Amino acid sequence: MFSVRPLTVVLADVCFCHWPVDADALSRSIPDWLTVETADGDAWVTAVAHTISGVSSFGVDLTGPVAAVTVRTYVRGPDGHRGVRFLAVYADDALTATVTEPALRLPYREGRLGRQTDDGEYRTRRTLDVDGRRVLDVRYTPGDGETTTAPPDSLAAFLVERHRYFTTGGFGTHLVGSVGHDPWPLGTVDADVSGTLLPTLGLPDPAGSPLVHYSPGTELGLSPPRPLWLD
Repeated sequence: MFSVRPLTVVLADVCFCHWPVDADALSRSIPDWLTVETADGDAWVTAVAHTISGVSSFGVDLTGPVAAVTVRTYVRGPDGHRGVRFLAVYADDALTATVTEPALRLPYREGRLGRQTDDGEYRTRRTLDVDGRRVLDVRYTPGDGETTTAPPDSLAAFLVERHRYFTTGGFGTHLVGSVGHDPWPLGTVDADVSGTLLPTLGLPDPAGSPLVHYSPGTELGLSPPRPLWLD
């Protein structure tokens, strides 16, 4: 974790929805200075539906609970370091947009998010509408057992344990930011995921059914991105 935290984000009730996609098709949506990373023969795109329960900067609270969906894929930088490339960030709070775009250089997009509890068969339902169309509908019930961490070199670790994000600055500058966190606590989950999120973002269609992981949450220490040569 960071000794000095420019930005601390606390996440809660986190549902990871992962889709396998064709790596060659996905590479057309990724800058050519990054390489799409694969696992089990596939590239992966993940939608993380969650609640941002708090955001602070150098110990000063900035905002309270915010529903959000982030969309990312898995890449390696020119030096071979592993990280993620964010493809979209949706949040129902204006401050989150202020932070994600200019401060973190993340691609904030307009969308309408919904969250309901006790939704029939499932405990929680999260939805995302873009331009009046339902593009993501996630219904899930976490299991009652204890959480564990993903085993090293497992697919779960590949998909959730990332500590760098790559983005692009002005004049095409190659940037890298750090994400400090303890290993994600993961629990079992019963989930149903539907929608057209990937084609809505101009990404390739899924090559298979979604894989879902659940976490009660964790705390992230974020650093603003810096030029890649400083990493």
